Amino acid sequence: MIKSPGLFLLCLALLTSSCSFYRSAGRKQFEEKAPTAIPSYSLLGCRVLSAAETWVKEEFPNSKHELVEMNQDYEVWSQKLDTGSVEVTVLSKAENGRTESCAYEFESPQTWAGAKSLFLEELSRSLVSID
Repeated sequence: MIKSPGLFLLCLALLTSSCSFYRSAGRKQFEEKAPTAIPSYSLLGCRVLSAAETWVKEEFPNSKHELVEMNQDYEVWSQKLDTGSVEVTVLSKAENGRTESCAYEFESPQTWAGAKSLFLEELSRSLVSID
């Protein structure tokens, strides 16, 4: 048991800050629109990658992943899982200049094939920077 309230608050702050997910306005807008527009998928999670993780992903892409789309604002990779579903990973620049990785799961390759163009269109609208 922690006897000092200050120490307890410090521990709580460290835990919540290290477990939070990066949420941009564009990401929120995409997630609000996409569930009604694109059936049978779910957001598995988002996180900001460290500089080392970003470098490894850029220099040594996983051979099991297929590059779906790449531009200056984001990259989209897909991978068929052993369960029969398809995991789609979106790598984009976070507001702090680091790389954000969000993973989505589609029920099947057929579901992904049918929803891919709409998913990419909504993603493009929500993530492309306005410079």
